Amino acid sequence: MKKKDTVRLSERQIAEIKALAAETRSLFGVSPFVPVGNDIYMVLEKKGIFLCEYPFSESEDTHTQASIVIFKAGEETITFIGLNTACYYDEQIFALAHEIYHYTTKTGAVYSSDAGKEDEETEKKADRFAAEFLLPADSLKTLIGQTFNASNLADVPETRLLRFIAKLQCDWWLPYHAVINRLFEEQYISGEQYESLFEKDCRSEESVYRRILSSTDNKIADLLNTKTRTVGVSSKIIDVVINNYEDGYIDDDEFVRVLELLGKHPDDYGIQLFADSNQDFMEAAESEGNGCE
Repeated sequence: MKKKDTVRLSERQIAEIKALAAETRSLFGVSPFVPVGNDIYMVLEKKGIFLCEYPFSESEDTHTQASIVIFKAGEETITFIGLNTACYYDEQIFALAHEIYHYTTKTGAVYSSDAGKEDEETEKKADRFAAEFLLPADSLKTLIGQTFNASNLADVPETRLLRFIAKLQCDWWLPYHAVINRLFEEQYISGEQYESLFEKDCRSEESVYRRILSSTDNKIADLLNTKTRTVGVSSKIIDVVINNYEDGYIDDDEFVRVLELLGKHPDDYGIQLFADSNQDFMEAAESEGNGCE
């Protein structure tokens, strides 16, 4: 999560993003005052967006957290989101919300053959949308009012702020730095507070903030700070692959190859291929032949 950068959105752009985030939550059947959190996977499923998960480490020269891919199959459009599970789990959730912006607005490199100067601004909009989608401004305002009975947190001691931030993170599942950005974007904290909070070590188990987070909810704290390294795809993708095989659109070799890419095997779905059985027979026969004088 980056600090505030040189790209600044206008008040009109921010208002449009807030309206879009609220509309998108409504379309996805999510109440304005209910956290999305882990349910973002169900949201994607309801919209027919397929998820592909794989851990791309930084050693493979990529820092991408997620990307959206569109396929055309005749008149049908198939949408995939590729998620880098080498990222922390809270970053994965934020990245999925970021890609929902691109899906909703049809923006980003996948939708344009000319990715030029607008890219940085578009990505800024997508990040702001993700933050609004995961923690709406109205919900944040209500929570701050209930906790502090004030709209300006400039005089709130930092340790009390950290406890409030930890509660927000456990309930709404945003990355720590995204929560700090939300507080600054909505003008609840000063620039000095922002700088101090942003520089805090939020991951190390020995850090002050991580201890506060763990005391708030130890299980969620561990989950949000885990690089899950999951390999998998939406169940609907597996169903399509199996149906295509059973309907004769792909042969044995292609079926096995595709499943292997997904970390699966035909046996996982009760399918015993003749080719596998034949291969086992040939290997056994060859072994016996090698043992003859």
